[in-house]
Amino acid sequence: MYILCYEWDMHRSRVFLYVLISFILGVGVRSFFEVPYVIISMCAVVGAFLLVFWYLERQRVLLGITGALLVFFTFGMVRFSWQEAARENATVISFAGEQAVTLRGVMEDIPDVREKNTRLVIRVSEVLPSEDDVWRVASGRVLVFVNRYPVFEYGDELEVRGMLEIPEEFSGFDYPAYLAKDGIYTLMYYPDMELVSSSNGSSIKRYLFFLRQELEESMERVLPEPHAAFLKGILLGSRASIPQWLLDAFQVTGVTHIIALSGFNITIIADSISRMLRRFSVSPTGTFWTSFLFISLFTMMVGASPSIVRASLMGALVLLAAKEGRQYQGPNALTFAGAVMILQNPSILRFDVAFQLSFLATAGLLFVAPRLGPKFSFLPEMFGLRSNLLTTISAQLTVLPLLIYTFGTVSLVSPVSNMLILSLMPLTMLFGFLAALMGMGWAGAGVLAGGIAYVFISYHIWVVTVLSAVPFAMISF
Repeated sequence: MYILCYEWDMHRSRVFLYVLISFILGVGVRSFFEVPYVIISMCAVVGAFLLVFWYLERQRVLLGITGALLVFFTFGMVRFSWQEAARENATVISFAGEQAVTLRGVMEDIPDVREKNTRLVIRVSEVLPSEDDVWRVASGRVLVFVNRYPVFEYGDELEVRGMLEIPEEFSGFDYPAYLAKDGIYTLMYYPDMELVSSSNGSSIKRYLFFLRQELEESMERVLPEPHAAFLKGILLGSRASIPQWLLDAFQVTGVTHIIALSGFNITIIADSISRMLRRFSVSPTGTFWTSFLFISLFTMMVGASPSIVRASLMGALVLLAAKEGRQYQGPNALTFAGAVMILQNPSILRFDVAFQLSFLATAGLLFVAPRLGPKFSFLPEMFGLRSNLLTTISAQLTVLPLLIYTFGTVSLVSPVSNMLILSLMPLTMLFGFLAALMGMGWAGAGVLAGGIAYVFISYHIWVVTVLSAVPFAMISF
């Protein structure tokens, strides 16, 4: 009995990992196949029976583990079924058709400003089917395409009148499923709009979005374009004002992730905060809670995309491990972060490419990089060249199949461009943030501090411009 308990204690972390994987597999199976409820019920009953038998007898730990895996596998399938059932609650779908309707609802997020239009996500509360009808209670989210002006903000209550449409697939892309992962089942293009009221929604989110807007405007004051747009990309994940030629250069050189606010950016931010707090002799507990609060607020401010949430969760786990003095287990942390996100929104496992790429890239750093490390021992560690090349190749190897399948392109200069750019990215983010912060109070001071950031950003733009012009820098399949 003692040996069994000891073995169970030794393998708890691994069992925890297998349980998380079992849940994720359940979601994955159900997202591809329509599993009959009879089979789901049988899996749940067998798993529960094995767990009860193990609990009563306290023998054969393997039976208990098998039961737990079956139960969580079943829960994964059930969770995805619940997500699909949410479509039936979006009553606004029933008003989609040939007749124009008027919707009333509140903007749930900051506007997604693109080069040619702006996209608003509106949670509908009421629908007016026709002019001679009455307002009816409705629910659901609608993606509305509008012109860039006038500008609307988070929390604005709007009335929009136009044709409500159901999204359709195009060029082999499952656009309806892509939108459904965010609970969006209907679209409206360039409707007539009227502002009803403002300052709705969460006051915390309103303040954070206001702070984000102030930071963006400060960056525009202290830096010229496209440097300001580049800084907004690496600090806030905003691509709205980045010129197309620069976006194309990022794609060709394989460094688009630096303006996607990935785990790399979050790690730099979290590490900088922790170092600063430790310099002021803040206790480990104080450091953890202060850093955790900052990361949480920052995640909300930049929009809480799947890659940001995953990176933030992993960053929080690193901070927690440091606080408790325990060894940080990367595979468990990565799987836990993914499982929490999938629990909240199971559709991202199959339909969110950003989540898939982010997850696979991190897996490459955890599993591939340690095995490739000895192969790169001949490279110097100056400015982090060796580690940057190692992490780039490790991440590229794991995401390569998905990149080819999804986008049909591969960058051949990516290892070189990432090695040259990532080495100086922490300094670029540091001086860029200081310049934006100082520019909020006094533009003159921000311009002086922005001079240093300007030099670093010019270097990054020069690297991607030169390497993107290399013949066969990117190949297409």
